[in-house]
Amino acid sequence: MAQDQQPPVQYNYPQPPAPIQSANSGYAEQRPGCSGCGWGIAGAFGCLALLVLPIVVLILAGTLTVNGIIGGIRDIFNPQPQSAQVITTQTIITGIQPMGQLVSISAQLAKADILVGIQQGALNACGFSANHVAQGTVEAGIDLSNITEDNIQYDVLTNTYRLRLPAAQLTSCRVDFIRQYDRSTTACAVDWDEARLLANFRALVEFRDDSLEGEITARAEREARMVLGNFVSLLTGAQVEIVFEGSDTAILPPSCQPEIPQGWSYDETTRQWTKG
Repeated sequence: MAQDQQPPVQYNYPQPPAPIQSANSGYAEQRPGCSGCGWGIAGAFGCLALLVLPIVVLILAGTLTVNGIIGGIRDIFNPQPQSAQVITTQTIITGIQPMGQLVSISAQLAKADILVGIQQGALNACGFSANHVAQGTVEAGIDLSNITEDNIQYDVLTNTYRLRLPAAQLTSCRVDFIRQYDRSTTACAVDWDEARLLANFRALVEFRDDSLEGEITARAEREARMVLGNFVSLLTGAQVEIVFEGSDTAILPPSCQPEIPQGWSYDETTRQWTKG
């Protein structure tokens, strides 16, 4: 006999409530939460607290100060002006003057057969002579120690500095080496060192005169124009013109004006030294 079949059991699940519809927009009304910082007064204070809290923590930890915060805000609304380096005439002078005596050219000279003949004794019976070879150095340059603002002019239209400098002069003269040779024969007691001293004087004078004739001062001005022109141009970024004031007479330093040894005189015609 067939068993009686039971009808299937049906379960009625409760339906979720329908969302509340807005009368104006038709969208479902959302519940306010923490994600909406702009929702109401409470949300605004919450967002403000989130911003202020890190600052308060930094202040309490000593990392940030109230004055620092105020200074930062002031810098935002009142930015500092940009700084610029101003090159003045005095700045150029301050850079040039320490150079003092600018030695811009040095000439090495040599001379042989510097004959020194000395007359002494009755009828020059004890006269003697000797030849000498010498090497020396002559230097020339510009004196920058007295440069003032009057020596510098600036042309705004052409962005050019014009420098008026004193003419180049000899700055030093010296004999670096001297040797005596070809001594004459004499039966008298003579002082060969005196002959060497007189030859040293003669060599120094000739080195000086030969350097001036060779236009050593003109070469010194060319070198100084290049050195100072580059210096002022790098300092200012402007063009540079340098003019040297003319000088009719050469101003010689003491080292280029040797004195004749005391008690001696020189005859240019006979090329003889006489003592006394």
